[in-house]
Amino acid sequence: MNYWTGSICNHCRWMREIISGKGSRFLMCTRSSVDDRFSKYPPQPMQRCVGHEPPLPGEQAAEKPE
Repeated sequence: MNYWTGSICNHCRWMREIISGKGSRFLMCTRSSVDDRFSKYPPQPMQRCVGHEPPLPGEQAAEKPE
């Protein structure tokens, strides 16, 4: 189930879904690790973002890291 359908982050190559041990879900912007302009956990839903990039071919956005 995709909880982030109202957010542009859902379709961004920099976003990763984090699921805590208690089942809480968060979207982490990995771009924040290389660019201070971006929040690590941006407020949701995001409607616009200057750093938004669609996933590369074969990549999925907002996926849980392995």
